[in-house]
Amino acid sequence: MPDDQSRQFPADTAFSTVERRLVAYLVALWRLRVPIRHAKPDAAGNPPRRVSLSDGLIWMPGTFRGVEGRRSGALFRAALVHAGAHLRFTGPRFPAAGLKPLQLALVSLIEDARVEQLAMREHPGLLRVWRPFHVAEPDGAGTAPALMARLARALIDPGYRDGDAWVAKGRRLFFEAEGEWDNPALSRRIGGLLGNDLGQMRVQFNSKDHVVEPAYRDDNIGLWDHGEAPPTPPSDAEPVFEAFRTEQEERDHGRPDEQLGEGATPARLSATDVPARAVGEEEITAPPLRYPEWDYRVGIDRPDWVVLNERRTGSGDPADIARIVERHRATADRLTALVRSAKVSRPVRLRRQPEGDRMDLDACIDAMVSHRRGEAPDPRVHEVLVRRNRDLSVLLLLDVSASTGDPVAGGGRSVLSVEREAATLFAQALDGLGDPFAIHAFRSNGRQDVSYYRIKAFRQPYDDAARGRLAGLTAGLSTRLGTALRHAGRLLERQATHRRLLLVVTDGEPSDIDVADRRYLLDDARRAVLALAARGIDCFVIGLDPQGREYLTRMFGGRNVMVIDRADKLPEVLPTFYLRLST
Repeated sequence: MPDDQSRQFPADTAFSTVERRLVAYLVALWRLRVPIRHAKPDAAGNPPRRVSLSDGLIWMPGTFRGVEGRRSGALFRAALVHAGAHLRFTGPRFPAAGLKPLQLALVSLIEDARVEQLAMREHPGLLRVWRPFHVAEPDGAGTAPALMARLARALIDPGYRDGDAWVAKGRRLFFEAEGEWDNPALSRRIGGLLGNDLGQMRVQFNSKDHVVEPAYRDDNIGLWDHGEAPPTPPSDAEPVFEAFRTEQEERDHGRPDEQLGEGATPARLSATDVPARAVGEEEITAPPLRYPEWDYRVGIDRPDWVVLNERRTGSGDPADIARIVERHRATADRLTALVRSAKVSRPVRLRRQPEGDRMDLDACIDAMVSHRRGEAPDPRVHEVLVRRNRDLSVLLLLDVSASTGDPVAGGGRSVLSVEREAATLFAQALDGLGDPFAIHAFRSNGRQDVSYYRIKAFRQPYDDAARGRLAGLTAGLSTRLGTALRHAGRLLERQATHRRLLLVVTDGEPSDIDVADRRYLLDDARRAVLALAARGIDCFVIGLDPQGREYLTRMFGGRNVMVIDRADKLPEVLPTFYLRLST
């Protein structure tokens, strides 16, 4: 890269060090104020390779692998400007139906070139920002990725010459249609033609391994519309865009766009003010995550098998939560007394201390034995009692599947209303105790759509906004428990406490619309519990099905299960159970 560009950034640049400067650059260039989020590693722990665009959000990697020093700062700038060009010139999403993975990749490549040409019409100097990252050579390999990288360079570099007939055809079609560059349909037309040609050339293309080149271009996920609830894709078309593996960053700031949940974003998003995509009335608040799922029939974890979407709950009336506390005033008073005693943790006896308020009998005996032997006795013959501070955090995970809408036995209330009451008393107890806690909920609609809701996040106050989300919970759909456990475990794992508890409340065994084998989801949930235990997370479950001890024990183990014969006991049992576990 030319020195005049490299010198503009400090050595060993991470995005966090240049974020404010580049955001201002984007505003000056495109007059766009775009929400930017820091992309996290995927479910397998792999760092993101490329920038992602999703519903007006820009997801930036913290660093680019293999790029160091000042060059990384220039790469961040090129990537952010390219993302801004998409937001400025790309229209509605392209429908993905009927296109093969290779065609999807080529349409995306032409669209990248189209928005860059339109951007350079307004700001010709952008060529110096993007051109240094196009390093493909005309004598490169004849593989599909190499040919696409050569075509990408041919469409931006006026001085580049390539003798390959396919690259030459792509360049000719693109520049002959210069008068149509304002029409996004051009990208689909040219990309489709080039995809057909490349397919006839029998050039191998592995969609699972494909990474967009050059490095500053985004992964193109935001260009495509796969439908609201896409069916299971065929195996040859599945993962062109499976690089969309980000996780929301938990924050402890009180900015308005984070009051809806950790990492959640408001419905009004810039570029300009594109609303977050909604499913029904529930807005998706972040890019989807993919998780593996255990298949006992073949004995493997199916990688990236389940898609999890974090969604925003409907907003209820916080006063409803206050009325719950009043209805359970006697229980709340008993919990207050328990909280006071739990705040003063159990005393711990420290033996063999150099000084203290009492003698350590064993140490005294050992000292006398040493003295009789003519040895110097150990002077540490005291003991002291100290009280250790509480050092634990807990995540309460509520099952809000359709069955929780059923009435409890012997009463007109629904199971969900009982869960809400229990979560209310639980939150009140922990809010007074001071332990870090979160309240989340989940349900599912097949492996392509597991919904996850953050009612109260760890670093959020338990305020009227959180109470409104708790009051707004509704019942529906199915119970894919294993995926919810994996996601909850990842969020809980971030807590810097000595002990971390995951407490699940469910009214039935796992099930989903695309699974007929009863054992399949049971064994997957058991696999998730074992994996969390290996990472130091203790999982407990309170079952509201009196007949559920057998399947709950299979998933969580015999000592980590509590079964309640009557669901209406839950509001008192839940916080008491936690206090017993944590003291």
